[in-house]
Amino acid sequence: MQVIRINRVRAEIITNKDTIGFDDTFDHKMNIICSEKNTSGKSSIISIIYYGLGLEEIIGGRGFNVLSSAFKNKVESEEEELDVLESKVFLEISNGSDDITILRSAKMKNRDSNLMTVFFSKMDLIYEKETKSEDMYVHLKNSATNSKGFFTFLESFLGMNLPIVPTNDDKERKLYLQLIFSSMLIEQKRGWSDLFSGMPHFGIREPKKRVIEYLLNMDTLRNEKLKYNL
Repeated sequence: MQVIRINRVRAEIITNKDTIGFDDTFDHKMNIICSEKNTSGKSSIISIIYYGLGLEEIIGGRGFNVLSSAFKNKVESEEEELDVLESKVFLEISNGSDDITILRSAKMKNRDSNLMTVFFSKMDLIYEKETKSEDMYVHLKNSATNSKGFFTFLESFLGMNLPIVPTNDDKERKLYLQLIFSSMLIEQKRGWSDLFSGMPHFGIREPKKRVIEYLLNMDTLRNEKLKYNL
């Protein structure tokens, strides 16, 4: 059974005066993010979860541009706007038995935003000497199949075995994680109209159908391939 739990989220925004951000843990039951007023960072917290998993295409973009200006340009602090020098996101997740922490920068000198560093520990232990880490990449060629591709790692970490499905150009391709997660991470603005409203376009034929078949462990795709071979 595939399990993913978001244990903890931390965002660090470094300015010329201070480090501003968010750091909180999530319960294994229901979690509600709320505030008494708008523009207080609720959507930003959700966005950095997508971003920390490399799944920001579900909310309509790729790379740090999907994040609010507080991670890129200016951030408000005590009714004062400060210039953002650096920003980064830490995400602690679990597959039900093991915990890892993912680091991804949004704005950082000499570090590409496609670089993902995976620490094989809880977030509190990432800087311990015995903690192992590995650099991977996302949104570049073969990031879903190469051993250094972050999506390859995440698929394995979550115990998923994604099928090879037909494409619109009569070829075959892996059913990408971004498509699967579009059924679980529902974008708030368009998500009311369609469960898969944030699904990216990767040239997969009938992508919604393929995602449902995979989630429900149906034999439809296997039977279609058998018919085609016959």
